[in-house]
Amino acid sequence: MEFVLPIYTLALFLFYYRPGVLAPLLGETLPHNILWWSLWIVIGAFGGILSLSALVLAMTLLYAPIYLVGRATRILDPHAYVDQHEVRFYLGSFLILCGLIALAVFDPRAALGSFILLAGFTQLVWRVLV
Repeated sequence: MEFVLPIYTLALFLFYYRPGVLAPLLGETLPHNILWWSLWIVIGAFGGILSLSALVLAMTLLYAPIYLVGRATRILDPHAYVDQHEVRFYLGSFLILCGLIALAVFDPRAALGSFILLAGFTQLVWRVLV
């Protein structure tokens, strides 16, 4: 899933913004074929996985400020043990949230598109953050 979901997300964006690309690929005989139904099943399955990824991403982004505020005294205390990977993860998530909010103020469609791309690349982004 780590490599298939980003490819699916990029293909989704390609077909959304350039729908004419899909017509020559399908041809005229494909809609009446069993291959057409198989394609829709795969598209629906990956759409569900992308939705779950977007839900987990949204929960993580919304929890990041709560985590940082709740752990602020431990993070700022030089003698307390704090997992630096965990703090870096939630700080990066908070910065992504701030970037998405700022982008939503200026261009909501671009913010939604960025969120969907982030949802497709969530596993790779989290790997970079940790």
